[in-house]
Amino acid sequence: MVQIRRRGMPTLSRTFDLKADAEAWAREVERELQRGNAAVLRDDAGKTLFSEVLTRYEAGPLRSLKQPGKNQAALSAARGRFGPLLLSAIRAVDVADWRDELLSGGLAPATAMRYLAVLSAVFTFIEKELSIALPAGNPVRGIRKPAKPRGRDRRLTAGELDYLLRAARAARARIGGLPQVITLAVESSMRLGELLGLEWSRVDLARRTAHLVDTKNGESRTVALSSAAVAALQSLPRRIDGRVFGWAASDSFEKTWTRCKSSARKLYEADCAEKSKKPDPAFLADLRFHDLRHEAASRLFEKGLGVMEVASMTGHKSLSMLKRYTHIEAEKLAAKLG
Repeated sequence: MVQIRRRGMPTLSRTFDLKADAEAWAREVERELQRGNAAVLRDDAGKTLFSEVLTRYEAGPLRSLKQPGKNQAALSAARGRFGPLLLSAIRAVDVADWRDELLSGGLAPATAMRYLAVLSAVFTFIEKELSIALPAGNPVRGIRKPAKPRGRDRRLTAGELDYLLRAARAARARIGGLPQVITLAVESSMRLGELLGLEWSRVDLARRTAHLVDTKNGESRTVALSSAAVAALQSLPRRIDGRVFGWAASDSFEKTWTRCKSSARKLYEADCAEKSKKPDPAFLADLRFHDLRHEAASRLFEKGLGVMEVASMTGHKSLSMLKRYTHIEAEKLAAKLG
């Protein structure tokens, strides 16, 4: 057994099977003390369970996040994998194994990357705010991240928007503004969360603007409204609670969107049958609501708006981020070239 005592510091002791190992460990600790690393005497990482610090993280930094619920699945998975382990026992190889388990379990690479980012944030909290020295630093930083998936380049094909709006006008959800929210998404490039959080007090139809306070990047912005967007808003009844749309959250809207796509597909197939035309299997097949934002950004560029003008509409902070959402049709570019 080795004991290391320093005035004003807690006593550090450890037991080894071999004397050589004990002497080697004592020399290593002494070397760290000479470097001024007094944290080695505390050895908090060797006494603290991951589950303990995770509970403190959930009670503190997690609550300060804008959408803490989005990280809950990742934190639950991390607790199940690392919860019983001491902090000093969690190595980069363990995190790499967890990454592989997530991917083999059917998690998409982008989701696995988000899980790793959440875990890395927890270890950063451990090092910086709890002042617990980890033996090899943040174990997430040393592993290979899953390959980033290719950005989606899905745009609306001919007729898709028309059938979506036809289905939306025929659905019961038209009362809540389903045709209007689809129109606004394509015309304004607003995110679904921004649309559902829109309030009449921040909409100025005379000036054709909508002010967004609660955005993804945490900054407010004012979006210009096209004549089609203004017409869509003018057709909506005013709600007592002051909100433009009635959906409480994106999850509740997603069910409505799925039903709308299904109805639009049936309308398309019925028209194809009437014209003795074979339906295109790709028609509306993989369309997501967020793809309407891709479509809107591309249309803004095709209308001749500059990069900064489009960025003021979409809320992107850099050209690289904006480029992911911008897919201009080559034939329209060719027409401009002459």
